[in-house]
Order: sequence, then C-alpha cells, then structure tokens
Amino acid sequence: MKKQTLFVLTGLVISVTAGAQFTKGDRLLGAGLNITHNNFESNSGFTPYTTKSNNAGLTLDLGFASRENRISGFYIGGSYGKSKTEYPAQPTTNSSTENFTTSAGFYTRRYKPLGKDFFLFAEGRAGVDFGKSKLSNTLTGDQTLISVRTGIYPGISYRAGKRFLLDLRFSDFVSLSYTRNTYKGSGNLKDVQTNFGFSSSLGLGYLSNIGIGARWIIPAGK
Repeated sequence: MKKQTLFVLTGLVISVTAGAQFTKGDRLLGAGLNITHNNFESNSGFTPYTTKSNNAGLTLDLGFASRENRISGFYIGGSYGKSKTEYPAQPTTNSSTENFTTSAGFYTRRYKPLGKDFFLFAEGRAGVDFGKSKLSNTLTGDQTLISVRTGIYPGISYRAGKRFLLDLRFSDFVSLSYTRNTYKGSGNLKDVQTNFGFSSSLGLGYLSNIGIGARWIIPAGK
C-alpha cells in the first residue's frame, strides 16, 4: 500500500515591465515563490519506510528596458529544505538531509509582436548555483554543489490591460551546464564528481516543463 501527498505553491512570479513595448529606462522588478511538501509511505516492499520532505525557495530579479522590445537584468535566489527517511523495523538505517542553495545570474529577453496583444519572446539566461547539504546516515558528511548554467527559452506573452503582461515560458530550446559535486565524510573520505551537459527540448516532451508569470510596469522616472 502506498500513500503519497504533494503540495506545491509556485508561480508567484511578479516582474515589473512596461508591457510588450517598453520605454527606455523602465525598471523591472520580480519575485518568485516555491513551497513544496512531500509525504511518501511504502508498505509493499520487504522493508516498509516513510519519507517526508519540505522545501521553500525565493527568487528576486531586477531589470531595465534598454529599448522598446528588449529587457535585461539580474536575478538572485535562495532555497532551503529538509528531508527524513525512517525505517520502523530498522531504525539504525534512518537518514536525513538538510540543504540550502543560492543562485545568481543574468537574463535578457526580446519581444516580437504576434498579433493583437500577443507577443513571442526569446529569453537568454546564464547563472551560477551554489548548494550545500548535510547528510546524516551511514555516510554522514557534507556535500557541496557548484553549477554553471546557460540556456535559451522561448515563450508567449499576452498584454492584459495597460499595465499587465502574462507570460508562458516553455522549456529550454538549448542549454549548457557544468556541475561539480563534492562529498566530504569523516576522516579523509572525499568524493568529487563533475558533469558537463548539453540539452535541447525539441522532441515530444517539449511541453513537460513550462513556467507561468505575471508582469507589470514601473515607468521610467518614477
């Protein structure tokens, strides 16, 4: 028997723009909130267990309109999470993880009119992530993650009224990433893993990862 509950509060993405056609100097502010709770219980295997996890993250961005159809800016973010797995019949194998992640980067977005109040856009984004986890199990220790990412993301915007712009951003058109994961345990135990990746979402799964946001204006000079 398996029981699983998942609660996600996400998409509070509020950025400040000047609609789809900007005035040079318009300022852009944004915020994103993500809260996740997961509870999983398994009684079907040889060893029943339960897993609980909680995560919360916040992102902020600041951008400026450099021309009528272009915005560019920077973003920062952070998240914190905890998870715990318990084996009622084997409590000595219980494990827990506590982690935090910070990120920062640059983005630029260009719009092209598609029709009445609709616009296509292409967004270029590059950033760095730094994360650290504290593990408590048979391999108690610390794990450090450093990641560098860049990608291009297409999407569609709709201007709702004079001040608001609703965005639908699709999965990455193309992306590059480099990740270095370092684990340090008791004594001189140390493991290092590096990974370089290239991906392009042009297949049938392209719509499996999309983002939704709302944007509004802070005009130049205010």
